[in-house]
Amino acid sequence: MRGGDWTLWVAPDKWSDALWESVRQTIERQSPAKHPRTELIACADFSDACYLKIFFSGPRSSALKDRLRQSKARRALLASAALAGQSFRAPVTLAAGEKRSGGALQCAFLLTLPVPGVSLPEFLAQCYGSRRSAAAAHKHAALRQLARELRRFHDAGFVHGDLVPTNLFVARRDDDQLSFYFMDNDRTRRFPRSLPQSLWKRNLVQLNRMPMPGIYLQDRLRFLKAYLGARADLPASVALARWLEHKTRQRRWECDRVENSASFRALMRWNGNAIVEQAVSGI
Repeated sequence: MRGGDWTLWVAPDKWSDALWESVRQTIERQSPAKHPRTELIACADFSDACYLKIFFSGPRSSALKDRLRQSKARRALLASAALAGQSFRAPVTLAAGEKRSGGALQCAFLLTLPVPGVSLPEFLAQCYGSRRSAAAAHKHAALRQLARELRRFHDAGFVHGDLVPTNLFVARRDDDQLSFYFMDNDRTRRFPRSLPQSLWKRNLVQLNRMPMPGIYLQDRLRFLKAYLGARADLPASVALARWLEHKTRQRRWECDRVENSASFRALMRWNGNAIVEQAVSGI
């Protein structure tokens, strides 16, 4: 639908003129910025506030690309729909919008409902932040469940654009099983499963890069073994583990300026510092 200069894609049963007015006014109050901004806005029809992510036009070098491709907001909307179609969890999208002038992208937005649970680092800190906080068997089961969900994600052809731990949310269900939510899907892609590609390895590096509460070297190996499944004992899996360590060391230096000459166990040891959410560039 149209909304003035905007092209909108909305959930018709959840959209209203009042909601659009609140979105529009919030966007108009923003100053253009290099990185997207996320604002909480009140939604009368929902018990919780909604998340409004605003994307601004990029530098001149990306202007031509923006003319020829969909906005990040539109791509995130389509990616979330594709994920839902394969029984993966992602934020429910209420609306996405693009504002263009002569084909040039000026601004875009994505409006989503909040998801239950907390980010993966927060979940680990709450449940497994100390050796006495929970039985090790519970942690190992949670890691195996996450690994199998990520394997299913990749087997379905999906590759996440920025799968750092803060872009995975975890919620515990009534049956004590875990639900995982894939966040920030504007760069999530789905490739034909018949097309050989190795971009999924980038996700392993992104997820492996940060030290996390309660996660030790043995836990990382358990995760990788569960991810590989029946392939865990193949020679190629040993090569993958070595490659993963090498790339993780490289990214720890490039992104965090952490000296990487120590043992891998020491390099990835959690020291109690808060995890800073950041947009990590592609590997």
